Amino acid sequence: MSKKLKLDKINLTILSSLIEDGKLNYSKVGRKVNLSHVSIKNRFENLVKNQIIKPTFLLNFSKLDLKLGLILLEIDSQSLETLEKTYETCPRVINYFRIIGQYNFVVIFFAENLKTFETILNSCMIYNLKGIKKSNIFIFSETTNDLYFPINFKHFTQSSEKTPCGLCCKDCKAFISDSCYGCPGSKYYNGPLKIKK
Repeated sequence: MSKKLKLDKINLTILSSLIEDGKLNYSKVGRKVNLSHVSIKNRFENLVKNQIIKPTFLLNFSKLDLKLGLILLEIDSQSLETLEKTYETCPRVINYFRIIGQYNFVVIFFAENLKTFETILNSCMIYNLKGIKKSNIFIFSETTNDLYFPINFKHFTQSSEKTPCGLCCKDCKAFISDSCYGCPGSKYYNGPLKIKK
């Protein structure tokens, strides 16, 4: 059995400082807890090494006017692993989880606008895949608070004919009629997250 890393007062002070500032000043935290900056640095590196934290950056979806959606899915057990692999490669998926209850899976995803949302829900891979028995969709309305989420830019290849889920934007009616920006993983994507070559 692996040894569990405890979130003692020092670790919690490190996490609190990261949440507050987005970066860690070893000396400042050290002064708070009466330790040297080297000890704090070692603590921080230990938290990363043990996968308690993962240094990353988040985008402010409110400032970028990106829209968020959540889909509850009932997926048959034989298809669950296959669908997880598909969602893992989708550039629009922020995160997904197995859950317990009436539904057994939840996907959090984004779109640039409501028209693109409509295309995702009607034509794309988010919930029209084999093995999905039932779904329930929620679109986040405008919020007064800033919403920070990660985007997986490693899937923004924008060089392939086909999307990661195997579709082709150039054959999609919504894309042809300019109702959808296309998939950020396809070379046809023409939205605000296009990577300039």
